[in-house]
Amino acid sequence: MSENNIDNIKCPISEHAYDIKLVCFNESCKANRLYCIQCIRDGIHVSHPQNQQEVPLLFEFIGKIGEECDDWITNLNQQMNVASQQFQLLIEGIRSKYQKSKQQFLNLNPKQMNSFFDETIQFQSFQYKTQDKIQQSIKEFQDQMDNLISGLKLSELNYYISNSDLKKTEELYQKGHKLYWMDDNYEEAIKLFDQALIVNSTHKLSLWCKANCLRMLGQFKEAINWADKALEVDPKHCNSLQCKGSALTQLKMFKDANQVIDLSLSINPNHFDSLWSKGCCLQQQNLFQEALIFYEKALKIIPNDKWTINRRDDCLKALNQK
Repeated sequence: MSENNIDNIKCPISEHAYDIKLVCFNESCKANRLYCIQCIRDGIHVSHPQNQQEVPLLFEFIGKIGEECDDWITNLNQQMNVASQQFQLLIEGIRSKYQKSKQQFLNLNPKQMNSFFDETIQFQSFQYKTQDKIQQSIKEFQDQMDNLISGLKLSELNYYISNSDLKKTEELYQKGHKLYWMDDNYEEAIKLFDQALIVNSTHKLSLWCKANCLRMLGQFKEAINWADKALEVDPKHCNSLQCKGSALTQLKMFKDANQVIDLSLSINPNHFDSLWSKGCCLQQQNLFQEALIFYEKALKIIPNDKWTINRRDDCLKALNQK
């Protein structure tokens, strides 16, 4: 969001219809730091009014932290360069002490030859001790780095996804979607979606497609759980709403199914899968006339869909038999 649009930042609480008005700088505060007039009415941040500022100060603060972060990273790189230089001094010292060509050895006087040879006799003992210390130091350093990286809690940040992670996630999703859509290989597709979600746990399409695979495998409750995860990312994702609605239908939870599918159709009245899902839900309740309406709407969008045509014809037969 650019500074030109600071007046159009929506409140993080999706139920609130207002743009943000203030930001909270209290370090120990657990509430949303960006908040709107409704939040103020609800008494959020009332305990620390001295830490509340207007929105433009947010961007000033973000810029300041960015500069401080750059300075710190520069300092860390300098420290690592010093450590690298010291390591190179160790390497050069080892080479100088234990490596000599035949000609270099012959150029030494007898005392130097004896001293050099004595040191080479002790080489393996020195090597083992030094190697052990270096490995121990490296392991301690790696453990410390792992702890520090873990302390960043990057996987918990809903805004942190690297470009390489985005690319990897999309590649895994596309492979999984092909197995799901073209090959009906739902179990293998789920494995790929799981890999994608390890990289990016909020990848909406992987969450939705995994839910649909589970639904196709008859695991309806699990399908609903994963559809809900996708809807946490995007509450208006029609494919996820349709998947959840269909799973609820298959569990014969018709009232809940109708509500979910109706929500999808309120977002997109021409969502093909939601239209036939609505028809299916009504048909399973023996509401054949109502089901026909939605099957016909679906067929106006994709006239040659065999599954929908067959369900429509089933409804017509049921009505003719009455």
